[in-house]
Amino acid sequence: MLESSLLETHFDVIPFGIYVVDVATLNLIFVNRHFRDRLGDLAGRRCHEAIYESPQPCLFCKIRNLVDRDGLPNGKTYIFEHFNDKDDRWYQLQEKSMSWPDGRVVKYSIAVDITELKEVQNRLAEAHAELALKNRELSRQNELLQENVRLREHVDRIARHDLKTPLNALIGIPPLLPDYGLNAEGVKLAHMMEEAGITMLNMINRTFDLYRLETGTYHLRPVEVNLVAVARKAAQDVAADVFFADRPVRVLFQGRPAADGDVLAVQGEELLCYSMLSNLVKNAVEASPPGQEITVSLDRVGDEAVVSIHNAGEVPEDIRGRFFQKYVTSGKRDGTGLGAYSAMLAVTAHGGRASLDASRPGFTTVTVCFPVPATAAASEGGEPPQ
Repeated sequence: MLESSLLETHFDVIPFGIYVVDVATLNLIFVNRHFRDRLGDLAGRRCHEAIYESPQPCLFCKIRNLVDRDGLPNGKTYIFEHFNDKDDRWYQLQEKSMSWPDGRVVKYSIAVDITELKEVQNRLAEAHAELALKNRELSRQNELLQENVRLREHVDRIARHDLKTPLNALIGIPPLLPDYGLNAEGVKLAHMMEEAGITMLNMINRTFDLYRLETGTYHLRPVEVNLVAVARKAAQDVAADVFFADRPVRVLFQGRPAADGDVLAVQGEELLCYSMLSNLVKNAVEASPPGQEITVSLDRVGDEAVVSIHNAGEVPEDIRGRFFQKYVTSGKRDGTGLGAYSAMLAVTAHGGRASLDASRPGFTTVTVCFPVPATAAASEGGEPPQ
């Protein structure tokens, strides 16, 4: 009796429900305090009737698996989960057979309430299922986007082919014109036409680069680029437009008119730099009132190459904060809002930065800064201006 009392006392202090069943009669011979506080003293009643309100032994009963052929404990332990319809709770049951102090073979069950754990598991399962559905949808959308990219590339190739066909004449004919008795000025204009055609051909070949710059998939292939030469060509090409003949563009290097031999070297792609500068110069020319001069100033400040495009005319206040964003334009008859945007993408691809200064009433300055590699700084000679 003392041994039985000690065992029952030990079971009573455990903070989970424990009951002991006679394996021969299925009668409850002990229920610990945790169970008694919830269900009352069930001792003497059959376990399936008292705990589960079932007239028949439970289908999930493990007694037959816990004893050997002679009905003695076999040392096995079973741990499993069970939902109790009586109280709508989930339990983890740990069951094992043993010899009770009075000699009977019993099965003891430790029942841990895991209802809250199961609810958390269910919520996690639902979240996982929802995430799986979203991933599947994202995968489908990604496939659709990739297909759109392939279609866009296909259309782009067709468009480039159709544009290049008439452009071939624009590039191929000017070199033949001197043979038809052109004077020196005519030969110069024909050469300018040929150069413009070649530049346009290169730009058509790279029309898809804007998309790659937007998506971050563009791979820069940097070489040494002389920004002074690129800026002079961009200014010359924009100023050659007859619609802007009354708005001269002047290129300055270190505060004086730029000349052959001036060098401001950066690491980048020449055509991308040309596209960026021509877009910004064209924006400045279009925004400038007739008769006003546009200046493109280049200099090296510290470890940066700085290009500032200055023009008369103000950027409308409502778009100043969005000046470099896509499709932002105001007051231009044929404006698309892509010039400053594509220029910003090109600057960013080169590791540079761009800014707008509209603080002076009646004027606008757009500044782009490129990092200058040490080798390029050395080739320019002397200490950088501060």
